[in-house]
Amino acid sequence: ETPSELPSESPSQPPTNSPTLSPTKPPTEGPSESPSEPPTKKRNSPSDMPSLLPTPLCHDIGDFKFVVGSISYQCDSIQTQTNIDEFCDLRRRYNGGPLLPIKHFCPRACGFDCAPTDSPSKSPSVQPSKVPTFICDVLATKNLAEYEEKVKNIYRTVSGDNAFDGNDLDRMDALNFILDEGACLDPPKMIQRYISALFYYSTEGETWKESGDWVSSKHECDWNGIECNDNLIITQLYRDDNTLKGTIPFEICDLPFLSRIDLDSNQIGGTIPDDIGRCQSLLSFDVDSNYLTGPIPESIFNIQGLRYIDLDTNELTGTLSRRFGNLVDLRYLSLYRNWFQGTIPARMGALKNLEIVYLEFNDLTGAVARSICDNFLNEDKGGNLRELNTDCGGSNPEVSCVCCTQCFG
Repeated sequence: ETPSELPSESPSQPPTNSPTLSPTKPPTEGPSESPSEPPTKKRNSPSDMPSLLPTPLCHDIGDFKFVVGSISYQCDSIQTQTNIDEFCDLRRRYNGGPLLPIKHFCPRACGFDCAPTDSPSKSPSVQPSKVPTFICDVLATKNLAEYEEKVKNIYRTVSGDNAFDGNDLDRMDALNFILDEGACLDPPKMIQRYISALFYYSTEGETWKESGDWVSSKHECDWNGIECNDNLIITQLYRDDNTLKGTIPFEICDLPFLSRIDLDSNQIGGTIPDDIGRCQSLLSFDVDSNYLTGPIPESIFNIQGLRYIDLDTNELTGTLSRRFGNLVDLRYLSLYRNWFQGTIPARMGALKNLEIVYLEFNDLTGAVARSICDNFLNEDKGGNLRELNTDCGGSNPEVSCVCCTQCFG
């Protein structure tokens, strides 16, 4: 919890049990040079005497860096009282350690005694006088408590009201990453950075084969595997063959210009996000060779511009929806080595731009519709189909096909 008040210059009154230099009862033989009368006020009040042990300031950590408002600082950046008030009570981590105020890592710059003694020279009698200052004009916050609550509210709009109740470690880690660096950006940019960090934590980024600058102070567009446009808005995410695990966060579709998702040849589990259809700019969805389960979400058929779907070599189930016929721009469809059942929808015949279809090694049955076969490079009917693979081989084929380029069985 953030303290509500800063300590005063000196305690309002001495503590009732103040430390002493000598026993409370005089010895049988007092010192020869003791005064004839006791002093009129207590000699041992913390405000009147130094501590028994020295309290030297610790050294600033030379390689400690912290980010505020997307600007990177070091201890030697703290040079004025305004800097001290603005930075020293903000909480940050150093080398993966605990979350502590910056003054613990920059004690000299902050004027903070990081090595208190058993007998401190002063001890505050009341709570600090105010919440640490943290001004973020973009988010209209004036202190740290306001800032943290505003950031949480922004991220609740994409992750849900209960995202930060302590039960979802991935989303808490992503939130803390933002709070630790004190990002001060407009909400769309705050959301983009949060989702980028969330993707890292959701797919167990600490175990990736190569993580580069992920969850660093660099702009997320400079994190390896993220591509952005000239306005620093994410357009592509590719982390193929990089030992990703965990799950794909549903918030990924809150990146409004995301056109490519390439995560093949990893160990990602869970399901394809139900609302993948919110990725309205998506052109390529490539997540083959993972451990994805469940059906293909119906919402994917709302992405009118989708051209490339590669879902082979997973553990997907269910049937192939008739709504595949909605994807009029689809050119490549690879669904082999899954557990799909039912028939191949005849409405795929409406996909005149479709060039490659791989459906083998599933549990599909029935006949491939004539409307699909008519698309084989048929100039008269406008078809562009070049390859079609199904389980039409063997002595008792599961699929009947008169136009398939390869039959498996």
